[in-house]
Amino acid sequence: MKRPHWTSLAFYAATVLAATAGPRPNVLFILTDDQRWDALGLAGHPHLRTPNMDWIGREGVWFRNAFCVTSLCSPSRASILSGLYPHAHGVADNFTEYPPQLRSLPLVLHEVGYETAYIGKWHMGEDNDEPRPGFDWFVTLKGQGKYHDTEFNFHGRERRVVTGYYTPSSPTWPWSGWNAAGRAASHGY
Repeated sequence: MKRPHWTSLAFYAATVLAATAGPRPNVLFILTDDQRWDALGLAGHPHLRTPNMDWIGREGVWFRNAFCVTSLCSPSRASILSGLYPHAHGVADNFTEYPPQLRSLPLVLHEVGYETAYIGKWHMGEDNDEPRPGFDWFVTLKGQGKYHDTEFNFHGRERRVVTGYYTPSSPTWPWSGWNAAGRAASHGY
């Protein structure tokens, strides 16, 4: 029997409860790749300056004692999305697709009326960058991608090379079309 990890289950429950009672909070989940727990100014790192992530941590939630169950991208993402350990969800490497029969956090959020978006490296299914279930807006690249002049798939509607380094510092980065689409704060996103 596949059982969700209790932390993920608590996150799902808190999100659904928050989504159904009173004004809806916006939910923003940022996953950074290959970042140590202390690689933040907020964590007291003596050399790193991360003012934007520090602000999010102070104003939102900062998980001070969180652990990754695998060091590979895809199995880790699948665990976050499903609440299951890798041996239970079956994504054991960076080439395996997310199992279509598994529920996911975006599907749960979508069912309670949230608009959802995924922007960045999906990396579950090396050659598949098509939109996934549960997302109203899905922008990703194939596999690992490349770090300069990366081609993104914009929700299955358009493929476009975003010039420059693969970083979210540019106004032309893939999320620029999401918020600008006129989403109302009452919908949550």
